[in-house]
Amino acid sequence: MYSFLAGILAEKSPTLVTIDVNGIGFQLVVPLSTSRELPAVGEKAKLLTQHVVREDAQLLFGFATEEERSLFKLLLSVSGVGPKLAITVLSGLGIGELKRAIVEGSVPALTAISGIGRKTAERLIVELREKIVVEGRSEGKSGAGLSKSEVLVQDSIRALVSLGYSKQSAKTAIQKVLEGRSSERISTESLIRESLKQIQYV
Repeated sequence: MYSFLAGILAEKSPTLVTIDVNGIGFQLVVPLSTSRELPAVGEKAKLLTQHVVREDAQLLFGFATEEERSLFKLLLSVSGVGPKLAITVLSGLGIGELKRAIVEGSVPALTAISGIGRKTAERLIVELREKIVVEGRSEGKSGAGLSKSEVLVQDSIRALVSLGYSKQSAKTAIQKVLEGRSSERISTESLIRESLKQIQYV
């Protein structure tokens, strides 16, 4: 319905803001990460939006970045996760931390978020791990003209960078995993998981 809203920030609380667009006030639910990026009340603001229609309400959610909005949509695809819980999850961990927790299968990191129990944490991991890996893999150029092993390494580097690690740290960790091994015998998902175990030592 709306892609973004731009206007004057009329009201602001940690997870609820109102933007005045030509005299009409639009109330949006936002994660804490977005709230922290907003200017002072009375100044110009722009938020990417996601319109969610439910049987009992229509809600607008606002985000500072496309990455936040995309992750919000992914969270909504998980069984048992509604929009307000998705905002709570986004508020509980930074984008990079949240993606790492899901890819690494860290139940403790996820259950530390208010409102997330063990079963919900496990669903987040099971239902989103592969989607996040694929999302990270698709960010960047295609592997046209590269060998299978080169594509494997490039895909893995992009996925790790999307999780918040530096390109150099990703390369070093991947090299450690592949030492003495044939890249033909390892999948992208396995290489990423094993690199995550190595990267803390890089």
